[in-house]
Amino acid sequence: MRIALSISTLNRPDGLEAVLRSLAAQRVNLTRPDLVAVVVNNDPSDPEPQRVAELVGRETGLAIEVHEEPVRGVAPPRNRGIGRAREIAGHDGLVGFIDDDETAPEGWLQEMLRVKEAFESEIVTGPVISHFQEPPPPWVIRGGFFERPRRETGSTRPWAFTNNIIFDANLLDRLDTWFDDSFLRLSEDRHFFQRLARSGAKITWAADAHVDELVPPNRATAGWLVRRLRTVGRCVAPLRRDLDGPVRANCASLAKSPVWIALGSLTTIVGVLGGPAMRVRGRSWIAYGVGLAEGVFASGSAGKPASISD
Repeated sequence: MRIALSISTLNRPDGLEAVLRSLAAQRVNLTRPDLVAVVVNNDPSDPEPQRVAELVGRETGLAIEVHEEPVRGVAPPRNRGIGRAREIAGHDGLVGFIDDDETAPEGWLQEMLRVKEAFESEIVTGPVISHFQEPPPPWVIRGGFFERPRRETGSTRPWAFTNNIIFDANLLDRLDTWFDDSFLRLSEDRHFFQRLARSGAKITWAADAHVDELVPPNRATAGWLVRRLRTVGRCVAPLRRDLDGPVRANCASLAKSPVWIALGSLTTIVGVLGGPAMRVRGRSWIAYGVGLAEGVFASGSAGKPASISD
């Protein structure tokens, strides 16, 4: 069995080196799988990914390939990477994704494989635990803005994302298109895995197979958190229109939009006394509600990030 993991990277040599070294450490306790890292450089003018790959490969023995994708974005490098990963893994192998701002603790891949076998699942995903490059404002920690929901190992999911996942390579044959760049950020991977789930593929949660994410200071801010939720809201209607049809998708988004705006407004007002965490939470919910409506009415904005930093 061969496992090929795709990593899209853009001007993050330190992060790329860290994730590759963490993948190399996975090989210590693996006897069956043959692990290959497929790096897709989204900036062909940048020589650093090739340099980093050669360095880590030479020092650790990890098999690493570097490919270039000149079209900037999220979907193009993911499509390039997963296509090559499928070629490497073969029909009976496994492919997956991990990000270039993450690292996988020792034993991560073993646990992913254990859960996959134990629950007879085609797709296995796990949590992402955030760590901060610099100490964030206290309200960020109090508000739990970077904490993810906890789930039990073996529980099933209706969709997944590309930040921590492995799946059967032959599942790619079920879809005519893989990552659709019309959904841009934050939803093209959910769209991909939700379509696989609806085709009958089982997505299973592996609670103990976490990866660690490094959060830069510019994301631990009120502005970024509010913009992020607005972008998430924008993605909902376009995604659901493709999967559930326009009437159902638009009606659901328009029904929820004023509810989130009202709830966010009330929370923001109460936050005048409750502190900055509550105020930012309220503003984020307002932004999410606005985003839901934008996804219905502003087709030119739907799915697009609210700013380049998102």
